[in-house]
Amino acid sequence: MKNKIRKIHSLLFCFLSLTAIQCSKDKLPPETQDGNNTIGCLVNGQVFKPKGSFLSSGYQCYYQQLFAGDSGLVFLVSGADLSNSSNIKGISIGISGVKITQGLQIPLTDGTQIGNGRGQYIGGNVQYEYIYYTTKILTGMMYIKKFDEINNIAAGTFWFTAVNSFGDTARVTEGRFDVKFTR
Repeated sequence: MKNKIRKIHSLLFCFLSLTAIQCSKDKLPPETQDGNNTIGCLVNGQVFKPKGSFLSSGYQCYYQQLFAGDSGLVFLVSGADLSNSSNIKGISIGISGVKITQGLQIPLTDGTQIGNGRGQYIGGNVQYEYIYYTTKILTGMMYIKKFDEINNIAAGTFWFTAVNSFGDTARVTEGRFDVKFTR
């Protein structure tokens, strides 16, 4: 009887372990602020996390001064699933012309006005109909929770709705990033 109970416990443990491993693949990374180099969000309810290739880590973040003054600053966070070259998926959020600070809330619109950023989602191959952008009507928000210029850490959250050239929309929710940025 004890052997049967042990076998049942062993099988149950194996099942729960495999379930936990599978579930961890389908979960968003936790919201952290330590420079863990994580990005994740839900796209139309499905988990998206960058996956690199042998050439790239799958994510990037930079904060650069392209020309003099605050109007010359550019901040970009992006992540891509590069594991399948015929079905690339990616997220990009960024802003130009604004000094990034901790606590900053950045509207994601068409990015044409100073103070407004832009959100982008690529789903499918790289043909134009698979690229979705925020607009003046379909918008979102990026919130900078931590911005450490000494250790080059940027962490925050984001969400947006974007549209492609055919009028199809992509809803990006529960976005979070915790990355080391380059200058």
